[in-house]
Amino acid sequence: MDTRRYRTDVGTANRTMLGDKQLASLRTWLSRVNQTSVFKFVATSVPFTSLWGHDAQADSWAGFPLEKQLLLDAFHSVPNVILLSGDRHEFAAIEFTGEQPGHHPFWEFSTSPLSMFYIPFVRTLQLQSDITVRKNRTRVSASENGTNTESFSEDVPVEKVVKYIPTGNYKW
Repeated sequence: MDTRRYRTDVGTANRTMLGDKQLASLRTWLSRVNQTSVFKFVATSVPFTSLWGHDAQADSWAGFPLEKQLLLDAFHSVPNVILLSGDRHEFAAIEFTGEQPGHHPFWEFSTSPLSMFYIPFVRTLQLQSDITVRKNRTRVSASENGTNTESFSEDVPVEKVVKYIPTGNYKW
């Protein structure tokens, strides 16, 4: 995704990062490859997650909530979507859980250059969102009497960190 060329200014109503044409093209591509590709990779130069604070709240997808919601709906509608993002000096793998039954989870891998350097400032990544959804789960366990199945419900954050590496790569 080209997240810079069609981006509107901060104060603009119905703010957009992609513009109508690019957004429509992405949604068309997702529906087309859903039938032909097991994994769908989408690249974005800025983080998709809203878990990073500070400047990321305005300069990443967190600052474009209406358009981000349209993309969330699209990504949750097809299985095995993997987002590749950057623009941070740390690594994070984020899992996105859908709010509706039948929504597919998807993952974001936010990476930085191989030459990323450690920034010893305050960390701004939240480990999970405050927004949760109720999910029905089943736990199967084995015992001496056979297999036990237990059904339960739990609140799951819509965005949560799976892996976080804040230190830089010193191999260069």
